[in-house]
Amino acid sequence: MSRLLAPLKTGSVKSQVFNTLRSAIFSGKLEPGKALRELELARDLNVSQATVREALFQLEHAGLVTRVPNRGTCVTKFSDCEIRERLEIRILVEGFAAIEASRKMNEENFQKLEAKVKDLSRAIAKRQYYEATQADLEFHRYIWYCSGNKTLSQTLDQLCAPLFAFVSVRRSTRKEDLTQTQSHDVIVDAIRKGNPDKIQEEIRLHIERSYKKSSPESDDVSFLTVMIPES
Repeated sequence: MSRLLAPLKTGSVKSQVFNTLRSAIFSGKLEPGKALRELELARDLNVSQATVREALFQLEHAGLVTRVPNRGTCVTKFSDCEIRERLEIRILVEGFAAIEASRKMNEENFQKLEAKVKDLSRAIAKRQYYEATQADLEFHRYIWYCSGNKTLSQTLDQLCAPLFAFVSVRRSTRKEDLTQTQSHDVIVDAIRKGNPDKIQEEIRLHIERSYKKSSPESDDVSFLTVMIPES
């Protein structure tokens, strides 16, 4: 049987398995929707099945793989309809989370949020797709955390982490320009000023503009028209 991946070299096995699988996903070697079988991956990488399972848990937390009932683990994949549904929910729920966060955040919180914007800028400058995605997600996660609503934060994480990862993989395989990433400073500014309508509007615009890219199914269809119906 042919190998999906090359055996690992010496070094930290856990991190190597995670990084190898992550790189294979971002390069398109492991395509969206592909089933990942622990035994097969363990054989190819010459590691234990338990090590592969731990790496898959890490990848699931990063949104790069999903567990499908009765099918096991697959590389994250969404249809246009599924992305549209998640974006519609995200606009509503994240706007509420940001409004709640604005009522609770102090200067120390804002300094931490601004530091996350800088982390994102560094990753973008280096054209690091995975790192940029994680920095982007961590920026939004911190806003959700600052809402003070744990259930809200967890709900947004479950909703958004796979979406961030899937779209990032698409952009990586297409070598899209990361410098076109939407500015996050306007969100920070809106939250600082605390106007609920302005916060909701900036969150909506940020999300819509972030997905003004080609659709996963067609190079000619705008994410905005496919996923965000015009009012």
